[in-house]
Amino acid sequence: MAVGKNAWLCTDVAFAPPLRPVGMAAGRTERTPLVAAAPLHEHAENDEALLAQESAFSAMYGATHGGDPSASLFMPTDDSVPPPTAAPSTYSLLDRVSVMSTMWIGTFLAALDTTMVATVMSQVGSEFAVSNTVAWLGTSYMLTQMACQPLYGRLSDAFGRRAMTLLASSVFFVGTLSCGLSRTFVQLCIARAMAGLGGSGLTSLATMVVSDMTRVQARATWQGLGNVIFAIGAALGGPLGGAVVDAQWGWRWAFLLQVPLCAAHLLFVFAKVRIPSEPGSVRDKVLRIDMGGTLALLCAVAALVAALACGDADGPRLLVYLWLAGAVIGAGVFVWLETRVAAEPLMPTQILARRMPACVSLACGLVSLCQFGVLYHVPLYFLAVQGTSTVQAGAYLVPNVLAASVCSLVSGRLVSRTGSYRATVLLSGLLTVLGALSMCFWRRQATPAWAYWLTMPWVGAGFGSTLTVTLVALVLSVDPMEVAPASGVTYLFRAVGSILGVSCTHSLFQRSLAWYLRRTPLPARLVHDMRADIGTLATLTGASRTWAVSAYETSMHAVFVWLLCLSLAALACLCCVRAHVAPPHRRPP
Repeated sequence: MAVGKNAWLCTDVAFAPPLRPVGMAAGRTERTPLVAAAPLHEHAENDEALLAQESAFSAMYGATHGGDPSASLFMPTDDSVPPPTAAPSTYSLLDRVSVMSTMWIGTFLAALDTTMVATVMSQVGSEFAVSNTVAWLGTSYMLTQMACQPLYGRLSDAFGRRAMTLLASSVFFVGTLSCGLSRTFVQLCIARAMAGLGGSGLTSLATMVVSDMTRVQARATWQGLGNVIFAIGAALGGPLGGAVVDAQWGWRWAFLLQVPLCAAHLLFVFAKVRIPSEPGSVRDKVLRIDMGGTLALLCAVAALVAALACGDADGPRLLVYLWLAGAVIGAGVFVWLETRVAAEPLMPTQILARRMPACVSLACGLVSLCQFGVLYHVPLYFLAVQGTSTVQAGAYLVPNVLAASVCSLVSGRLVSRTGSYRATVLLSGLLTVLGALSMCFWRRQATPAWAYWLTMPWVGAGFGSTLTVTLVALVLSVDPMEVAPASGVTYLFRAVGSILGVSCTHSLFQRSLAWYLRRTPLPARLVHDMRADIGTLATLTGASRTWAVSAYETSMHAVFVWLLCLSLAALACLCCVRAHVAPPHRRPP
């Protein structure tokens, strides 16, 4: 039985009994079953292709039916990973509801934390007088999150979903509590890095548990519910963080309020999650982890972020060049390890050398950069330029995060119904451009409040739909054997884009702010104080305040123009995405 990359089956038809690889008993189901019956194949080498096709089908079915695209990221790409010990059919509805509700507490926490921290960053910078380097509050979390997220898949296969979820929840609990108790900015960044180690597992493990406990027919529904929980958490984080600050509780309570929920998640996981680990050699599973590539990438990105942070300061240029040299060396080591050493690399270069995976990866990285640039800088615009309360500044993030979730679902369903994704891909890119372009026209004392609310959703809408539809395009353009590694490349670009979206954008803002402030009649000491502490702005009056606010506004417009350029680059990448016919309109082979 030959299996090729065009062997796709309809996603909207009645599901038949799944295929079973040779040697698998009738009562056992693999993790991502096919949806068409077929006789048992005769050649053992076809097992690997069949399992890969199943994983590819599951990835696209989840994307076009409201599922989380990351559901397929850690799926096995060969038959060396045995199927789960317990088949999805052995779990009752009560079991699924109980376990998934527990896992979604972690999903809610991860989403809540992201937008809450984005809202309180200005207050953190003011307290420690580090407003010009406060981006480390976000990047320290994202760096460890990027490094650890791929590891949770392999380690949970080896040691079990329950053990790794308990580990992730415990680390996130300790990291979040440490954030609330931090007394210096360095302590806070270290605590955030620790929280990122756990936070990366909260979302990815929830996705994997859904794949373990549900059949592919129902998986998208459960993933859709998880997306709703994530959207609710992200929508509540901004206003809640602002309310904590405005109530004079202090930014530390933005972290301390998460601690009881972290403890509840830890206890519920201990009591409810009972998914057995997969059979097979633990040593073999651990050795498959590309640890060298992960560490090299982490060092390269961290060095680049450090170079950007040093470039904002008034320190010696030599330090910037040293960090840049470290980033180049780390990137070189990473490429060497991925091409010459790693058995299962994080970034297979042979896939990235092709047009479709390269365009999709670049587009995902660029829209992620735009989205996180918006999330971490729009609250600053409303605080510094418009003079709103912190809760109102955080509330402006709500349309963005809700639009991202809704458009992810709608775009996937649209592709599923029409069988074509080309128009949806281009529309997604245009929405991102529209959002960034509209922000360029924001004007203090001229733009009405309703215009801000009207322009906020579009970058999020483009972000959510782009990630979903480009996954469909990617799955349809590569061989089923390559879906998992190709998906891994796009997730790698998304992670790096998210980190650079905070660090690069903040670096641009700080450099622009320093340039414009120094061209005002304000004293040099006051300029230094305003860069280190945004709270200094509130102490100014008269012409001094007007000059300072004008400098902040012009600097924010530089950021918006930067985001517009990135969105145009993303649109250019999306224009290079070739059209394929998606199920149910793909003709059978």
